[in-house]
Amino acid sequence: MQLFSHRATNALLALLADNPYALFGVRDLARATDYTHKTISDAVVDLAAADLVETSHEGPKKLVQINRARLDNPDDPILRIPQPEFHEPVSALLDRLRENLEDIRGIVLFGSVARGEADRRSDIDCFVLVADHQATNQQHAHELTSDLSEQRFSGDRYKFHVLVESLESTQNYGERLRDIFATGLTLVDSESLRTLKQEVLANG
Repeated sequence: MQLFSHRATNALLALLADNPYALFGVRDLARATDYTHKTISDAVVDLAAADLVETSHEGPKKLVQINRARLDNPDDPILRIPQPEFHEPVSALLDRLRENLEDIRGIVLFGSVARGEADRRSDIDCFVLVADHQATNQQHAHELTSDLSEQRFSGDRYKFHVLVESLESTQNYGERLRDIFATGLTLVDSESLRTLKQEVLANG
């Protein structure tokens, strides 16, 4: 069995690992990862045979979940970022967001840094979910990212982009959020974020 002969395998495992308690239908996974239903279905069969994912049924619908017993996530989510040179600047961003934004309900790193495809010109992109006061928190995020962009980390400067949305404002961004959640790395989690991700990825 050649697990990684399926083009979808990496994207599928990344999505399931970042949402270890969520159950997804094959159609949901196909929509979230932009692969065909058949490609995802074939990958799920091989991953299940390798005991990396678990499947169940809800009526005729096949549900897929990561096998949490095989999941080896470091306690520090920063260490899940594939390229080590981004660990320090992302950690600094995370600290500043926690210090300056109110009532954070979740933080997700997305884009090329989360996918491990970044270069020195790449922005560090973060989505922040807050309970309310979206505009005020977005302004604080803009101010702190401007400051961080002037700092050097191991001699290099980085560009930061933070998108802040509230529980209410996310209702207008389903398609954009699907792209973020499908390939993002969760840095700060909560029940509110898990519920939103399930709605966007499985029901959107």
